[in-house]
Amino acid sequence: MHKILQKLSMIFFIPFTVLSLLILGASFFTTIYYDIDQGADLPRFGSEKYLLLLVGVLLFLLAAYFVGRVKPGKVLPVALLLEAVVCLFIIFTSKAVAVTDGLTLDEIINAFNAGDYSSLDKGGYMFVYPFQIGYVAIGQIIGRVFGPSNYPVFQGINLAAILISFVYLNRTTKELFENEKVCSIFALLSFMMFFLFAYVTYVYNDVWSVAPGIMAICYEICYLKRHKIKDELLAALFLGVGCLLKTNLYIALIAMAILLAVDCIDGVLLKSDEAGKKSVINIAFVILLAVCALCPLKILGAGYAKAAGLSEYPAGVPSSTYFAMAMQEGEGEWGWYNGFNRNTFDENDYDRNMTDKAAKEAISARLSEFKDRPLHAVRFYVRKFLTQWADPTFVSMRNYELSMRHSDSQSGFARSLVSGFWSNVFQGIMDIAHFLVYLGVFIYCVVTIKKKSLDLTQALPILFVFGGMLFHEIWEGSSRYIIRYYLMLLPFAAYGINTAVDFVSSKLFRKS
Repeated sequence: MHKILQKLSMIFFIPFTVLSLLILGASFFTTIYYDIDQGADLPRFGSEKYLLLLVGVLLFLLAAYFVGRVKPGKVLPVALLLEAVVCLFIIFTSKAVAVTDGLTLDEIINAFNAGDYSSLDKGGYMFVYPFQIGYVAIGQIIGRVFGPSNYPVFQGINLAAILISFVYLNRTTKELFENEKVCSIFALLSFMMFFLFAYVTYVYNDVWSVAPGIMAICYEICYLKRHKIKDELLAALFLGVGCLLKTNLYIALIAMAILLAVDCIDGVLLKSDEAGKKSVINIAFVILLAVCALCPLKILGAGYAKAAGLSEYPAGVPSSTYFAMAMQEGEGEWGWYNGFNRNTFDENDYDRNMTDKAAKEAISARLSEFKDRPLHAVRFYVRKFLTQWADPTFVSMRNYELSMRHSDSQSGFARSLVSGFWSNVFQGIMDIAHFLVYLGVFIYCVVTIKKKSLDLTQALPILFVFGGMLFHEIWEGSSRYIIRYYLMLLPFAAYGINTAVDFVSSKLFRKS
């Protein structure tokens, strides 16, 4: 990047570095766990097991030293095979079923396949949350092909999404750093993502949407490096698929659009002969990305409205209710889901204008309270940030336990994973991995600032993660929503760990 753009990029890169250090500090001093048999997501802060953390980190760094010397490309296939085996073992021993929103949507999928569209009527689930239509549409296809409520198929898609995510994160690592040692360390790090393995049984669209989002960012990085049109077309395609499943990926759309614009400016500042042509192409691609991300849901919605005999597809609960809910505290975790959006919509007879007014009044009242109690406001948002970003489990063990309440599995392993030996093993590995990831990311940030080596390709995923950090401070909170951003940090963590390993090994084994 041009020097001017390098300096401007520090506007987000330095705050990102500070926030990463905050998470690293939190992961050293504390961990987050969930009590069993709870009715809601209630993260608890507990003390870190320092001996376990120290031994785990040292063992990983030792393993990283050796895998960095393995023949390039040999570590990832082994890691993927082991990850597939672990996931399949969890699937078949757990016999997990759909729960909460996943169960509700499963019932809606079956109803739609039977020609019953009543959930789109006033007060119905899809009337309130119409953005779920992408998941429902895919679920209908699965139901027609494999039969209704065939949960192993949904879990099989989870497994495929997990493996595809790691394959493309490895490719992203290679594109960003062009270093096979870093790729090998990434592969080793990927095998410690035990929260993702626990989510393989989760019947919902969270894991599904992670893979196309990672693929979209990977192809966007390829385009920014080589400016091949096919890469941008693939980025737009997978972004569209991801947004169809999870609208949170609009943050990726914004990051990609910004970097395409910066790419144009960079060409102008560097006085490139192709600057004008590249600007026209990039502007066209920004429009393409927006169309692919925004239009599929609208087209699907129009089709379902017609099938249901409605004049238009429901607009759903106003977004202002999510912003209001994100500022509240009560019996549940601060800023997390507490039912305010749905309850306020119900209380106002599903009138969007009245609901929006009530939400804005709640926001105004909360802002006034924060103004009168500024230190409490800081405490509120720091706690909200840490409950999301410093949770090494990403609510995986809580959601696994919730599913097991309704499972008929008699597996000792599955029950132990809820509250026994294997639960402690998973928690311990996730704690170590979480610390390692943010340690590696922080080292990467320090090295990048010192060398002034941030480029367009590295800026894209960092901007995406930083956007997620900001967005989920003002939107409904949950560490489950942070999964896609955490995974996107793995290439940078691998680079930082490789830097640390190289530094230590050079000191220990340097020639006298």
